[in-house]
Amino acid sequence: MFIYEPTNPEVILIHLHGFASNVRGSKIEVLKERSLRGRFSFFAMDMDYQTTTTSRVLEVLDALVKGFSQKFSTLWLSGSSHGGYVSLNYLKFYKPERVSKVFLFAPSYSTLGLTLREVGEDRCKRWLEGREELSFTECETGLEITIHKDFAVDILQRGYEIIRDGEVNFPSELPYELYVFHGTQDNMVPIEHSRLFASKVKVKEFLELEDDHRLSKTFKGLVEKYL
Repeated sequence: MFIYEPTNPEVILIHLHGFASNVRGSKIEVLKERSLRGRFSFFAMDMDYQTTTTSRVLEVLDALVKGFSQKFSTLWLSGSSHGGYVSLNYLKFYKPERVSKVFLFAPSYSTLGLTLREVGEDRCKRWLEGREELSFTECETGLEITIHKDFAVDILQRGYEIIRDGEVNFPSELPYELYVFHGTQDNMVPIEHSRLFASKVKVKEFLELEDDHRLSKTFKGLVEKYL
């Protein structure tokens, strides 16, 4: 499923939802409403991250960016949680020319590391070797998740973890405006990760908010102010 609202002829926002989310989420609805007022055209699609690898997702995102670059002069990206992880890796490895702004909402910088912390390394051993899928119940949502057997191997081989062992693996400066928004009550992605990232990488704005991982209280206001 996808959502496409061509309401602005110059600017389009491509949004990447979180790992266990889809285009039916509340953030998508807020962004869609904003786009309908003409601030930007809007596109989002179900990414199904768990059924594939980060490399494949990046290829899809690159095809979208290149395709929309034929129609729009300016592209913005936004990513929520794992969508932020994908967005950052896209900037790092693809360096898109038409993208100017990137909005990161409670971004994951270490999706693999956070998964290992939640599930436990013992349960992940065969998955880390690419020998089997990983199935578990996500603590925050209660959803049953099964992740592709090559998901972890792909991350390890390609170096997609933005933060690993306390080190930031990302250029200190890229030609994009980066906006980072993170809740101090986030119990899924530690806000310390965003603090570390913002201390090592040039960002346009970094806001710590009294909110949870979903930015339930502040997301709409952030969209109104920054997008």
